[in-house]
Amino acid sequence: MKRYHIKSLGLHGDGVAEGPLFAPLTLPGEVVEAEAQGGHLTEIRIIEPSDQRVSAPCRHFKACGGCNLQHASDALVADWKQEVVMQALKVHGLGTVFRPIITSPTQSRRRATFAARRSKKGALAGFYGRGSDTIIEITECMLVVPELMAGLAAARELALVGASRKAALAVTVTQSAEGLDVSV
Repeated sequence: MKRYHIKSLGLHGDGVAEGPLFAPLTLPGEVVEAEAQGGHLTEIRIIEPSDQRVSAPCRHFKACGGCNLQHASDALVADWKQEVVMQALKVHGLGTVFRPIITSPTQSRRRATFAARRSKKGALAGFYGRGSDTIIEITECMLVVPELMAGLAAARELALVGASRKAALAVTVTQSAEGLDVSV
């Protein structure tokens, strides 16, 4: 195990140490002990946490790969999002004045893509686990509007009739004025 200082966040929300080495579930300013494997840090243990670290409110957060930054304060997330856009504009020689960024409130997302696959006993539906192709079944999601969770049952049913046990379906569900819009 070696110590690393997390310097920034990457485009997908992973912490970035010198190298660059990507470290999931870490934040800028943190000191971690970890093993380097390729371009990633594994077996991460946080030695000095960031003052921007918060308790992730979702009970599925550690296993589910649906959210990347629930362990970060809203202020850190807003600053990171703004920096990503500023850098994208800068590459093209553009700039702008930014208004304050508001992060997404709880139960406000109207669209989610569920993974669904047939299984020996029926079907699985949920989100992919962090960094894997394992489907994590969820019972609730605090980010999506409650009506969207009905899309999980639809994803399971679609997997039963149209999926194999080897390949998962991507089932995108969007809440609209007319109900759920489902794309497979």
